Amino acid sequence: MPHTTETVFDRDNFARWYAKRHFETDPGVERIFYLPNNSPPREIRLLEINGMIPEMASPEPIDFGVDIGGSGGEGHTLYVLDLTPGQWDAIQRKQMELPNGWALEGKQEICSG
Repeated sequence: MPHTTETVFDRDNFARWYAKRHFETDPGVERIFYLPNNSPPREIRLLEINGMIPEMASPEPIDFGVDIGGSGGEGHTLYVLDLTPGQWDAIQRKQMELPNGWALEGKQEICSG
């Protein structure tokens, strides 16, 4: 354990915490995947399958504007990409692409209903 005043950022733990909160508070969310590959070390990317959102032609990740810790050891960003079940199927069949720089390789399913 470091003996400094700066806290070590645990991205995986934060991702699980955010996913659990989203899953518990949004009744439309059916599954949540954490996508750590290709993301910067202080960026959390969640892909949420949501059966209650309208289908958009080109879904884009939403920056949740998280500023926990500011410039300290826990400062980070959170992006959430909401997809309909149909869009998720299209991505898996490679008929639709994820946003630039996002990858399914190494995905971790955190929540499912």
